Amino acid sequence: MKHTLLLLAFTTTLGWLAPVATAQTNAIGGSTIDSTIVEDVPDIVTEERKTMWQLIRSGGLMMVPLALLMFYGFYCAGAQVYVILFTNDKSKDNELLEKLDPHELAYEDMPMIVQNEITRRERAAFPKMAEAALNRIYSGKEGMTEALEEEGALQLGRLKRGIKPLQGVVMVAPLLGLLGTVYGMIASFQSMGSAGDDKVKFLSEGIYEALVTTASGLTIAIPFLFLYLWLNRKTDEIGENLNRQARKFLGAFFPVEGERAVSKPSVQDEVELEKSTT
Repeated sequence: MKHTLLLLAFTTTLGWLAPVATAQTNAIGGSTIDSTIVEDVPDIVTEERKTMWQLIRSGGLMMVPLALLMFYGFYCAGAQVYVILFTNDKSKDNELLEKLDPHELAYEDMPMIVQNEITRRERAAFPKMAEAALNRIYSGKEGMTEALEEEGALQLGRLKRGIKPLQGVVMVAPLLGLLGTVYGMIASFQSMGSAGDDKVKFLSEGIYEALVTTASGLTIAIPFLFLYLWLNRKTDEIGENLNRQARKFLGAFFPVEGERAVSKPSVQDEVELEKSTT
């Protein structure tokens, strides 16, 4: 009887625990389904990612001045690269310097040669320096030296001013990008009231779309910064070459004292020298 009661109590306990175990199993199965749904979320997010063109379009109206600024930078950089590398070529200046040899060419023919070179290379610095010096050839060495220095300073300053727009692009592009981001953030926070229940998702999308303008501004500014530094260094090299060429140009017209050849004394000089000694 006692064993029967124990068996009955054990059976009752199993019957009472069975629904609890079933509920736990269902709960575990439900969590598995939820975890499966969570694991599928990245696939959905990947499908909803925007392309680069869509991100650029999401930058808003501020992308228009950034694009115009980029094209302006390309134009200025291309023009200045042509002026520095091709127009002010060192080898072309040396060829002109060889033509302007006063021992082989008359003074009257030099202005025509220089003028033709200026026509061929309109934005070259050394031909205009040579023209300014030849206009003051009858003023002596001091006058030609002063003309070379003044015209050289003007031409080098013009080359420096030519790369200033690139510096402006480097400075303005990040500011425009930051301004676009600020406007985008303001618009995102203003629209949160009408976003409904999913405000976090709406705010996150507005923030990363607003950051597109900042990224675009930095992407424009960084390459132009390196280009500006490189052109600035090439301009300094042109200034050094102009100084060397100006010295050679003056040296051809006015040789340095002490370099003139000593002539052999004549017979009359020898006779006078003997009389003076006796």
